[in-house]
Amino acid sequence: MKMRQLTWRSGPVTVPAWPLRWGASTGLEHLTPLPRNGVLESVERIEDSTLLKLTMRFEAREYVGMLTWDPPPSIEAVEHLLQANLGRSLEEIGDLDV
Repeated sequence: MKMRQLTWRSGPVTVPAWPLRWGASTGLEHLTPLPRNGVLESVERIEDSTLLKLTMRFEAREYVGMLTWDPPPSIEAVEHLLQANLGRSLEEIGDLDV
């Protein structure tokens, strides 16, 4: 399965999990989809949850997004893949097998 194929269920609707909706790290802007050529900077697992907090940089600005999906794959597998690909573009990461 490719990262871009991750999904989660919201009631009767299946929602794509990748690419994320991003918000400015300053919190002053609304969540927005950004071009996939942003660069992944960090990945942090949110304790006692199935969420990963991702930070990316696009046009010299930092953005934060929360990644959640319905397994499989496991949170450990996705976290490991993302950690191993820090510094790569979101578009490239979306094409990786997890």
